[in-house]
Amino acid sequence: MPRCASLGVASLVLALAACGGDSSSGPDAAHVRPVVFGGDRPATLRVPAGFDPSTSYPLVVVLHGYGATGFLQESYFGIRAEVDAGRAFEIAPDGKIDSTGAQFWNADPACCDFDGTHPDDSAYLGKLIDDILAAYPIDRARIFVIGHSNGGYMAYRMACDRPDVITAIGVLAGIVATDPAMCHPSQPLAVLHMHGTADQAVPYAMTATYPGAVGSVTRQAGYDACGTTLTPGGTLDLDTAVAGAETQISTFACTAPLAVELWTLNGSTHVPAPTTAFEPALWAWLNAHAR
Repeated sequence: MPRCASLGVASLVLALAACGGDSSSGPDAAHVRPVVFGGDRPATLRVPAGFDPSTSYPLVVVLHGYGATGFLQESYFGIRAEVDAGRAFEIAPDGKIDSTGAQFWNADPACCDFDGTHPDDSAYLGKLIDDILAAYPIDRARIFVIGHSNGGYMAYRMACDRPDVITAIGVLAGIVATDPAMCHPSQPLAVLHMHGTADQAVPYAMTATYPGAVGSVTRQAGYDACGTTLTPGGTLDLDTAVAGAETQISTFACTAPLAVELWTLNGSTHVPAPTTAFEPALWAWLNAHAR
């Protein structure tokens, strides 16, 4: 993955106007429980509005693309809406900073530890999740990781390394490990892969040595003991930059509640312009595939 394959930070700034107030506090949370996790790489947990300590909530971990930030990525995906509505916890940590000043995740040899510093981001994110589980009433059937580009690579890496706690991942414009030997998941989990066919940073197409979108979901279907055939289904309108319902949903036959789906955004680039249907569709899919 080339260095230019960043999230497209400038294209996300417009999304910030839709951000609400800080939801990192609430009854009980602000005065008793921690809201900052991650040790020397701190990240702030967004606590659901009206937090009730007797209720369990989903947890969403948002992973940014190369050169972006957790703040920009959560704005892009729009999952903060679920926090503000009192439906979920969310945390959007930041990766390490490389020699160019860009934040990155060390997800895969191809992306994006270009300086060769080898931070153990899998351990960092795993501990982040474990510490939140110890501090808050998290629904262990609904622990989700979503990521874009480099963050999507990292979401797949976490699906390989920590399926004991992560129950589903959502990936936009990322791929599974380029070396299959890197992935030995201890148990299955649900995967939604979204990818634009006009993506020139992380190409959609599969080659002999590059899994692409189809290769990524096919490998995951194997890990999950699903069928071997992608079956086309309905369509969605997820990208305002492409006319009509550009997104084709295709699925493997899996044993419920497992699911492996590919949402092909026909004509979309590396950073689609989300419609108002994008976040609700993503959130609905994640919740439909609790473990």
